[in-house]
Amino acid sequence: MFFFFFDGIGKLNDNKIVRDAFEKVMLSKLRSEGYCDINPLIGKPRISKSEFENKLRQIGSPLYKLFSKKYADSEDDIEKYMFPILRELEDYADDKEIQLDDYSYFAIVFYILQRYKSVERKLEYIQLMYKRWDEEEKDFEIKIDNGIVYNALKVEVKFVSSINNYMNLLTALGNLVLDRKLFFRGHSKVIYDLQPSLFRRKEWLSNEKKMYLELMAKCPGQFENLNSHIGKLAEMQHYGLPTRLLDITQNPLVALFFACESENEYRGEVILLAEKNDNIKYFQSDTVALLASLPLFTLDEQREFYQSSKKYLKTRSPLGKEIERLVHEVKMERPGFKSEIRIEDISSSVVCIPAKMNRRIDNQEAAFIVCGLLNEIYGNNKCNSLSLLRLRNEDNKIVICIVDKKKELLKELEILGINKAKIYPEIDDVADYIKTHVDEL
Repeated sequence: MFFFFFDGIGKLNDNKIVRDAFEKVMLSKLRSEGYCDINPLIGKPRISKSEFENKLRQIGSPLYKLFSKKYADSEDDIEKYMFPILRELEDYADDKEIQLDDYSYFAIVFYILQRYKSVERKLEYIQLMYKRWDEEEKDFEIKIDNGIVYNALKVEVKFVSSINNYMNLLTALGNLVLDRKLFFRGHSKVIYDLQPSLFRRKEWLSNEKKMYLELMAKCPGQFENLNSHIGKLAEMQHYGLPTRLLDITQNPLVALFFACESENEYRGEVILLAEKNDNIKYFQSDTVALLASLPLFTLDEQREFYQSSKKYLKTRSPLGKEIERLVHEVKMERPGFKSEIRIEDISSSVVCIPAKMNRRIDNQEAAFIVCGLLNEIYGNNKCNSLSLLRLRNEDNKIVICIVDKKKELLKELEILGINKAKIYPEIDDVADYIKTHVDEL
């Protein structure tokens, strides 16, 4: 069970919106992946009241009223100013099921923390909150390092500020790989979750089949030479449609570029992934074909697949007709597909090496994680199952690679030939690169 505490902020502790805000902004990622970044909450980078007010006005949130005057100086003032607005937010929702946007949740937590005037006091408050949580969750040892909050029993945090520093880290970790292959993914903000775009918004997951078929119907020429679902998904991913594919790369410098290319005021992250060589799949894999067929079914049908697979794994009862429909869809693409599937594959994720369909996949040395019916999305698991692929140290702790000094790193990457024109070889991106670097050519 998850326990949430406030130290000295009375009735706010009982407010669902406030609890949801802390859960969304910090605690969910800490629990599911073992760490989170609180730098934006403690003023790194600094965000002014007017920025909050203007952005909240733009999205139509009454929370802008909190930032139109000075910050609260006490717990009583926080309750006095915030409660009327929280009640106003609740009036918009049916049955108190509040679903706010991410920025509103962030604004709530930021406002509460402003009661503490120094960064040190903010950090002390957050650390105390986690320690009190730790009294109930015994497998937690909460620490804070440069604004990164992490569970020291599960995570080892490394900071990268130069290419030399980065490569030395990877070299030191090389003896952990053995019969596995390393893959990498770059995030421009630590706050981003490790999950494919399809799972980031409910309306995208609910309409996966519709989006898939609509894009093929409206752009048939783009897919006429693609004979597999995985090939079509890769093309859709390339053009920005939310899919169940997660982009990764085999080149650590490419991942570092992605971590540094934007959001300069925020720390980035390179996610280190390791998969056993025997488990890595290619485009022709039956497992890949199975998972890539899931977009041909509605969310309700996918949930039936998930429930049927879990029932089979628990009772070993015969597979239902639901699974037969999935197998039939795979056979439509691949007549030689065997019906004796590994039922565990349906809720798994597999690392897939793609065919070199375009220059971007080639230049980025791209690969994909093809995600099935993940337990945290279709079931009740609170942990991110993709974290199982993360590289671990000798103590079985996940190695977290936090990236700082992005501008300096981009200059070093430029010297090594890793730049926008290389990563995005389409003519419009290359032209933009030439335009912005004309003095260096």
